[in-house]
Amino acid sequence: MTAAAASRAPGGAYEGAGRQLAPSLRAFSSILVVSDDPVAAAHTAIGIGLAESSQRLVMIGDLAGEVAPLQALARDDDAHGIYDSFEFGTSFVRIAREVEGAPNLFIMPSGTESAAIERIIASPRWQHFASDFAKADELLLLVAQADAPGLALLAAQLDGVVLVGIRNLQAASDISVVARVPHPVVAPPPKIDLAPKRASWSPGKVGFAAATLLALGIAGGALFAVRAGSGDSDARPLAKTDTAVVAPVVPPPPAILPENPHDSAVALAWGVEILAANTAEGANFEINRHGSQMPAATISLVPIGDTEATWYKVHAGAFADSAEAIALLAALRRRGVVSDSAGSVVRSPFALLVDTIPAQAGMRSRVREKVRELTARGIHAYGLLQRDGSARLYAGAFDRPQQSSLAATALRVAGITPVLEYRVGRLP
Repeated sequence: MTAAAASRAPGGAYEGAGRQLAPSLRAFSSILVVSDDPVAAAHTAIGIGLAESSQRLVMIGDLAGEVAPLQALARDDDAHGIYDSFEFGTSFVRIAREVEGAPNLFIMPSGTESAAIERIIASPRWQHFASDFAKADELLLLVAQADAPGLALLAAQLDGVVLVGIRNLQAASDISVVARVPHPVVAPPPKIDLAPKRASWSPGKVGFAAATLLALGIAGGALFAVRAGSGDSDARPLAKTDTAVVAPVVPPPPAILPENPHDSAVALAWGVEILAANTAEGANFEINRHGSQMPAATISLVPIGDTEATWYKVHAGAFADSAEAIALLAALRRRGVVSDSAGSVVRSPFALLVDTIPAQAGMRSRVREKVRELTARGIHAYGLLQRDGSARLYAGAFDRPQQSSLAATALRVAGITPVLEYRVGRLP
């Protein structure tokens, strides 16, 4: 099956949801797509893969055991797959099948035996594979069924999980859920009252009604023919008690989720945007020149709309009250750090957690030391002290979760696994 045919195959609603979801996953390099219906999970992964393959290499692995949509995209007769890689050492390069019409999209089939077994799903080798995909800025999508053995151990080795049709994964309650795709909602058919009316109808109205009913009959027959001939495992002849089924409606998937939604009310939601540069050099120059005078100074990589362009925004401050951000901007203008016409107070409740420091003596000095270490690696982080005496080190400041995708990708390339959070605490 070609990439074009995949988008028209049964399950297109899930693939459409996957395509919509793809931009919010750009910060991730390894995702587990799991569902109570492995076919739905496979279609969702295909949608993500088709969309993301225009940006980077995408590999979809079948851990559900020869799930039909993925098998259809693996066109050759070679039966080797993930099972053979784990059992006999066959490399991923040899078992990957390129999807026709999508040069950057590859399928890893289940193999000569089913890969949906615990010793493969729970294997610690997945962490190594996930690291390789992160370093190469590529995407690994693994499709599995919700009741598969070893899912908790697998999920812990990957960047996150997309749940399809389920709210939670009982086998792994503490997983990082990055998105949920609901099963399509089938709307009830409209009620048509065909009872005779007391008012007499003119011959013209009677003819129009007859034509309408005839058209409805033809349409109903066409719908039955499409369902019966689609080849979908869920297709069946309509029973006498069945009613017409309208096209499924899939709500748009949610964006990247912060890990601490319970902290939204106490988030440090305000700061100052010092500069929005179109190059990293411009932002680095500004923060190197004035960073010592700006509390919580950082650089946020923010995508510009749906384009490949990027803003490199220099941020300062982390406050619960906008009045404090206004005061900081006024002070920076008085000191000449920014001109009278530059800078603005912005809402920025989200940040990427890059490290934590347990409570200890000399906490402020320890935070400064850790910030210097990260700066030497090209990461402009800042520390916020917590109520329990510990500290959290953040990078970036964002108005919306989706804005963090590029910054998170850059951190992964640098060898850090960030976590999106509402930023909380207080400045040292």
